[in-house]
Amino acid sequence: MCGRYTNTKDLNGLMQLVEVVLRVAFNPRYNIAPTQMAPVVFMDKNKPATKLMRWGLIPAWAKDETTGNALINARVETVKTRAAFKEAFQQRRCLIPADSFYEWQEREGKRQPFRVMLKSGEPFCFAGLWERWIRPASVGQSDSDLDEAPLSQTVESFTILTTSANKTIAPLHHRMPVILQPEHYRWWLDHKPGSGLFEQALANPAQEPLKIYPVSNLVNTVKTDDPRCVAPVQIERDMFEKPWWGD
Repeated sequence: MCGRYTNTKDLNGLMQLVEVVLRVAFNPRYNIAPTQMAPVVFMDKNKPATKLMRWGLIPAWAKDETTGNALINARVETVKTRAAFKEAFQQRRCLIPADSFYEWQEREGKRQPFRVMLKSGEPFCFAGLWERWIRPASVGQSDSDLDEAPLSQTVESFTILTTSANKTIAPLHHRMPVILQPEHYRWWLDHKPGSGLFEQALANPAQEPLKIYPVSNLVNTVKTDDPRCVAPVQIERDMFEKPWWGD
């Protein structure tokens, strides 16, 4: 599960790895939540491009936007076959820039949020899928096809792929987002499923050392989006097993 993440760093260096210019206005974000807009790197006319999209993939066949609220993540084990994702997996893969994500652990009825990031502090990219959904025509309107629908009737959305947790994340949660290795960014965007390089991008997600530390319950509130969300906090360690997250 990946239900919140952050994007607080300058992304220009990361974008150079994909040979794309960040052409969206985007301020640092400390608590990106589902249904909110966030930058996405995708292929547009065979070239990488950037755009703000809505988090929570809305399949083309959905009746309304709320379908996407339950599709913020896609499991790598079923992404090739699940109806909501299989077409996007074949044709509309994307990169989701980030520099950390949050996960919660429950002990004695209390849910403690933790921030997970690379030890280097550098930004990275989640593996994602994107979709373009057209609002159904209202009474008196004619239907439009995917390419001709006016912007006011289209919603572009994304989901983040998840996989089994590595040994660092496992004490916190059994799932984690797929963090791609930089050398796999372009493979994920433009290689066809079934190619050896493409499959390697999913089979070998980044294994860089991770840093995990507890943060304030402020991240529980979607309206709270400031540096307080990422500030370390002291917690009662006797609530938990051995403090696996470090000092």
